Amino acid sequence: MLIPFGQDAPGLQLRAAVHELEACNEALGRYGLALSAEDARAIVVGRAEALRATDRVEFGGGVAKDLVLAFAGSPYLSQAAFVPTVIELQELFYDFKNESLEQIPDDELIAKMRALFDDVAHGDLGYLEEALFEGLGRAVREEPLQLPVDGQLEEEKLDDVDGAIANAYTLAANRYDVSKWVDETYAPPWEGSSWLDE
Repeated sequence: MLIPFGQDAPGLQLRAAVHELEACNEALGRYGLALSAEDARAIVVGRAEALRATDRVEFGGGVAKDLVLAFAGSPYLSQAAFVPTVIELQELFYDFKNESLEQIPDDELIAKMRALFDDVAHGDLGYLEEALFEGLGRAVREEPLQLPVDGQLEEEKLDDVDGAIANAYTLAANRYDVSKWVDETYAPPWEGSSWLDE
């Protein structure tokens, strides 16, 4: 973006980002959603705060538009919850990008976030964060994705990331059942006696 001499660069960037989000209204209308200028401005300001909180710098429109379009069709979002949810999703996205050491491409991460949001977390952002960081984060930290020379991800590495999604599903399914967390080879079941009984 070329900035004319004497113009307010941050103000121009803010207006461009707001305009980019407002352009999503046609696609959002199919899901009964819309972004006003005020809503778009709130998302852009939330993006700036999320970037500042995670010590990141980003050029261009960022992921706000991608998140808006990706999550618009979620059955767990209404018009009233849409903007606050997108703002929180941006924060979660940038936190995860830092945690994963940039190992997962943006579009793939957004797709995985949407799948977890709908299928595992059922619209609960706290639950999404837990599943995302426990499942995907662990896989990324343990075995980083390697980009070959042509820039495409190797198929077996994608399988590992999908395995991380399975780990997140398992974590979510067993979240409150502590008995499934105990491995009896290391912690035999209690038989009702203790050293005090002797």
